[in-house]
Amino acid sequence: MKKLGLLLLALAACTAPQGIRTTGNLSIQAVQPDVVAGCVVRAGDWMLLKGNTFGSQADWDAGTNYALFPPDLPAEDPEITQAENPATLMFRVPQGAQSGILRVHVEGVGDAEIPVNVQALGVQMAVPGCEVPAPPPQPN
Repeated sequence: MKKLGLLLLALAACTAPQGIRTTGNLSIQAVQPDVVAGCVVRAGDWMLLKGNTFGSQADWDAGTNYALFPPDLPAEDPEITQAENPATLMFRVPQGAQSGILRVHVEGVGDAEIPVNVQALGVQMAVPGCEVPAPPPQPN
């Protein structure tokens, strides 16, 4: 049984994106655009995180859960677009954000640190795999 536990732990470590650090029970499975692989983002760009859980929309709206870009600027318009299988969170990069570590906090679950390369406003070159996700659909 102990070997199975170690195997599952090793598998989880191998499947998690490299460069993302998490604590507690929070798991980040994917980031779009793939900032871990070197994709850049700009203020106003949408980002998407896929993981095991991001809590409730009410906690994001209240600021209990949050994503902070360097130098401690909150992500804009955080929205859980899928609650599970996998959970999906979308938000926009705020004006004034800088390159560094994006810190994500989900109350009672854990924290994540994601390296981000924030580019000043300007023309973004199309790089395969670095597509910015479309904004979440707006309710009618």
